[in-house]
Amino acid sequence: MVVRAVVASLFVVLALVAPTVGCDGATTSVAPTPLDDADATAAIGDSDAADAPEEAMDAENAADVMRVDAAQDGALRDCPADTVTIDAFCMDRYEAPNQAGVKPLAFQTAPDGVKWCAARGRRLCTEAEWVRACNGTTKRPYPYGTTYAKGTCDDDKTWISPNWTTLGSYPSDAALAEAQRLYQADPSGLRAKCVSEEGALDLTGNVAEWVVRSFPNANDYDHVMKGCYWAGCYGGTPPSCAFVNPAHPGTFRTYEAGFRCCLDR
Repeated sequence: MVVRAVVASLFVVLALVAPTVGCDGATTSVAPTPLDDADATAAIGDSDAADAPEEAMDAENAADVMRVDAAQDGALRDCPADTVTIDAFCMDRYEAPNQAGVKPLAFQTAPDGVKWCAARGRRLCTEAEWVRACNGTTKRPYPYGTTYAKGTCDDDKTWISPNWTTLGSYPSDAALAEAQRLYQADPSGLRAKCVSEEGALDLTGNVAEWVVRSFPNANDYDHVMKGCYWAGCYGGTPPSCAFVNPAHPGTFRTYEAGFRCCLDR
C-alpha cells in the first residue's frame, strides 16, 4: 500500500506540474478546479469506473438526456470559457484535466472518461465531433494544416517497449509504476502550434483520446481511440485527423490513453 501511495503521488505530481494494440502495435464559465484527492486515482486509471460499466452507461444515458434537453430548448448556448465552440457543440480546449500547463491524464479507459466528464456536467466526445474539430471548417487533414509536420504536436518521442503483463495487473503497484515509466506526455498547450482552426490543442499526439464511436470499423466496439500519442501512430502512419485505432473495447486500459470532454450548446 505504501508503494501504491508513492506511485499515485508521483502521477499526481505529473498531472499537476506538468495525465494496445494501444497507439503503439458543468456548464459554467469557469475553468475546472485543480485535481482533488478523488481525481488522484483517475490520474492513473479509475478502477471504480473500469469495474462498473453499468455506472458508466448511466453517465452516457445522462449525457443523452442533456443532448435531448438542449435540442428541445432550441437556442444554442454560449460555450464555457475553457472550451472551444464548434458548430452545435463545445469541446474542451485541452485533454483532461483541461488545464493549460498541466500534463494530461493517462492510463485511462473510456468508462473512466465517461464518469470523469459526467461529474463535470459534460460527456465524452464522439468520434464525429473529434474529427470535425480536427478538420476545422476547411477539412484540413491535420489539426494545424494541410501538410504533416513531425514535432508540431507531441508525436516525436522515442517509443519505449511496454511490459503488457505488468500493465495488465492493474491496479497493482507494479502496473502503476510501469505506466509511469512509459509516460512521456507534454504539459497541455506546450506546443502552441498544435492547435485546430477553432482553438483545440493537442488533438493529435500527446495522449490518445477515447471517443464514442460514430463510424463503422472492423470491430465496431462502442469506443475508439483518436489522435495517436507521444510516439506517433501504430505502424508509423502520421498522426492525422483521419487515423483511428479501433482495436480494443473501451474497457481496455492502456498506458497512453486519455480523453477530453464535450458539451452540447
